[in-house]
Amino acid sequence: MANTIYSNKVIEAKAKDILSTKINARSMMTIDDSLVGAAGMVKTINTYTYTGTAEEVAAGAGNTSRGSIAYVGKDYTVKMVQQAFDYLDEDFMKDNVIVDMGIQGATSVMSNKMTSDFYTALATTGSGSTELVQKVTFPKGKEISYDAIVDAISALNVEDESGVFVIIPNAWKAALRKDADYKAARMGEVVYNGQVGTIAGIPVVATKALTGKAYVLTKEAVTLFLKKDVEVEQDRDADKRKNSIYLRDCYVCALTDATKACKIVEAAS
Repeated sequence: MANTIYSNKVIEAKAKDILSTKINARSMMTIDDSLVGAAGMVKTINTYTYTGTAEEVAAGAGNTSRGSIAYVGKDYTVKMVQQAFDYLDEDFMKDNVIVDMGIQGATSVMSNKMTSDFYTALATTGSGSTELVQKVTFPKGKEISYDAIVDAISALNVEDESGVFVIIPNAWKAALRKDADYKAARMGEVVYNGQVGTIAGIPVVATKALTGKAYVLTKEAVTLFLKKDVEVEQDRDADKRKNSIYLRDCYVCALTDATKACKIVEAAS
């Protein structure tokens, strides 16, 4: 294709570099590429429940009962997410950073969409077994506290806490920073973009994408099933000297393990 400023591969690399420096939901999910190259636009996610009792058995004897495995399946339609922008040759001649700014803006929009899908998955409600049911509250009329987050970490009940992290709304950041126990805690290693500290050794991330609730979770709670990773396509109308750049992702974002997340909210009364 004639007269393009960057090749598709260069734009893809620039987009991925920008994504790596943002508070990006990808870093908070399990990435699964099992859909890549597979036919179909529907992902069925099964949630399994095993029922059984381990027994002590005498020599020559067997179990008196058998365990059983049951599962509930839920279908998710693969999303094609796309962002596009145009620029004229004359635009580039006036300002030769316009393409880079366009790539940055389009990538940010794509990232924001995936982040929104991530929080939508976390907020899953309904009668299904993937519903997020673990919840910790703090007193009505009060602000988020160190203790409420510690209670949520405890409710998560995982033996290895090295993969646990906390996400709070930006609006709660000031209140948490004023908490005496929080102020006494050390920052610790910065693991995530947007990290504002640690609680009991657990990274705390603040984001504008969340309001009215916080989460303690691991990456296993939500899975990003990639059908296609970030790809770029370009087009050109030579007669009008108009250039178009398209960025797209193709994926399913779903709550796959509700036991790996706990919600923190203000009590209703």
